[in-house]
Amino acid sequence: MSNDVQGSIDQVLARAKDDLDFRDLLLTNPKEAIFKETGMSVPADWDIVSRIDDNGHVAISFANDELPEDYLEVVSGGHGGPGGFVSPC
Repeated sequence: MSNDVQGSIDQVLARAKDDLDFRDLLLTNPKEAIFKETGMSVPADWDIVSRIDDNGHVAISFANDELPEDYLEVVSGGHGGPGGFVSPC
């Protein structure tokens, strides 16, 4: 996974550990939480879900564990542009 995407995921999950309001937002609206924390937009056609894992931490993943077709391009360094994470302006 590219450092930008993995770093953003790590940043979001770290905040969810310490900030209960943010944790609630991440559980109810993961795309909005990701945007608020990182300034990065998740493409509309990516179905992101969040849940509490067996250790009591928030986990985020794609619905049905299905990767969007353009996801591999994003994590291999081709992010930005159609379907990819949009870097903050």
